[in-house]
Amino acid sequence: MEHFFKSGTNASAPPLLLLHGTGGDEHSLIDLATALSPDSAILSLRGPHSEQGANRFFRRFAEGQFDLEDLEIQTDLLLATVKELSLKHGLVSDDLVVIGYSNGANIAAHAMLERENSFQTGILFHAMSLGKHEASFDLTNKNVWLSAGVNDPIVPKSESDALIKAFGNRGSVVETLWTTTGHQLTYDEVLAAKQWLQQKLAANGESHDSL
Repeated sequence: MEHFFKSGTNASAPPLLLLHGTGGDEHSLIDLATALSPDSAILSLRGPHSEQGANRFFRRFAEGQFDLEDLEIQTDLLLATVKELSLKHGLVSDDLVVIGYSNGANIAAHAMLERENSFQTGILFHAMSLGKHEASFDLTNKNVWLSAGVNDPIVPKSESDALIKAFGNRGSVVETLWTTTGHQLTYDEVLAAKQWLQQKLAANGESHDSL
């Protein structure tokens, strides 16, 4: 899987894993990551699928109609790739904060819900339920921040609600920010996600003034 890596400038800052939206690539969320935690190491992946030239992390048949078989294959591939690249670049994969937007947020959320040894902390911009929630392991220790749009033309509000409920039903508290600006990322979302991440680190005794 094509990827971008940048070393961090503070070893105690959490490493960030970036998963772009449809049509993005491994460079699309670098500025976002820098805004969230400027001292962090960055590992950013490019989705392996091309949909008429647009990179994605798993296939779909049409808007909102997902290839759930491919989703499972690509989720396992993603986690294996992250472990391999973490080892290569000297990262502790368990410490990664996954930051996803749209398609990237969807596969990140699916991994957190359906793979017990996946990401512990996720910042998910405009994520939705993919309609497949089968695992039952406890999610109490999963930390999730999520933004969603009440007027999002790509992600229906009901599907974001379903994702929040899926986490909540298994013990995870999801900090949620609702926007009215559609599917695009906004300054308010970035600021809220940054503040949430800083609070989580402070609660764990890892305060970073540079966040």
